[in-house]
Amino acid sequence: STRELIRSISPSIFSFMRAVYIFSLHIISKGRWKKLLMQDTVKLNLGSGPLKGENGWTNIDLFGADINHDLKNGLPLRDNCVDKVYSSHVFEHIPYQDLLGVICEIRRVLKPGGTLLVCVPNAGLYLRAYFNNEMFVSYDEMFTPASVNTGSRIDQINYIAYLNGDHTFMFDEENIINILKNCKFNNAEFRTFDSQIDHAERDFESMYVKASK
Repeated sequence: STRELIRSISPSIFSFMRAVYIFSLHIISKGRWKKLLMQDTVKLNLGSGPLKGENGWTNIDLFGADINHDLKNGLPLRDNCVDKVYSSHVFEHIPYQDLLGVICEIRRVLKPGGTLLVCVPNAGLYLRAYFNNEMFVSYDEMFTPASVNTGSRIDQINYIAYLNGDHTFMFDEENIINILKNCKFNNAEFRTFDSQIDHAERDFESMYVKASK
């Protein structure tokens, strides 16, 4: 029937229109990259979500941010031009091989001595709880669309590992430092929660790292 045909076509039309919209935002953002370098201090928040930057930060994400851009396409900036890069709960959404490229690209654009500040969920907390026969996060605390509830301790592992298909990689205290060092960052080390940039509601599961070029 016509109704069923429209229903079957609508998701495709929506996806197409969304892709066109995002593409147009990315075209518009090309000029913003050039203006960015006119600032005395360049601070990038990568994967910020649809938010505008504050306190000198320029937010970058697929849409709705100061600059709309896909990190997998690299950073259209010259070498050694950025002072600081911040990224919170983004790296776990990027497949490992792509992630290495993103981190190396961040290092490329940072000035010598420039700083990378990272926040990622610590999957080790969930794993330790599993092996200790505990639940690190209760079912009520899980992000509802990604909640896994079979009444089993491994539910929490499936939750943090996959997050309804949004997560592609897990971190613990060891591999986050090793990955940054393997991407040629210096002095990769843990830092404390920073209320100016980090999100308090994610603090219970997060670990914070800083590294310099």
